[in-house]
Amino acid sequence: RYSNQTFNQAAALLVEHGKQGITYLFKRGTHEEFGYTSLCTALAFYFILSCWTAGSAVASGLVIPMLYTGALYGRIIGLVLVSMFGVQTNEYRAWIDPGLFAAIGAASFFSGVSRLTISLTVIMVS
Repeated sequence: RYSNQTFNQAAALLVEHGKQGITYLFKRGTHEEFGYTSLCTALAFYFILSCWTAGSAVASGLVIPMLYTGALYGRIIGLVLVSMFGVQTNEYRAWIDPGLFAAIGAASFFSGVSRLTISLTVIMVS
């Protein structure tokens, strides 16, 4: 963060370590924090590098990049829904939140790539 309480969106997603970036993406009520450009850039960057790393013979962790990639595409879908329906505050439509979609996207991407489908999805969503 800068001294005037602003930050660069792309730098927050690409330069910070994975745990902090996932924390940024999972925050609820922050639909204006990240734009489409920074999210799509980070998604392309992490997806390509994760595919390259998974195909190599190097022992490296893929859990955080998989969660990060899923959170990025979930947040993009959440932003699309907020753009279509607006910010909902009533009881029945409060689920339209990009942070919630980031958590669901991370669980879906991780369960789609790994073999821990049902148990991991239940653990992450609850």
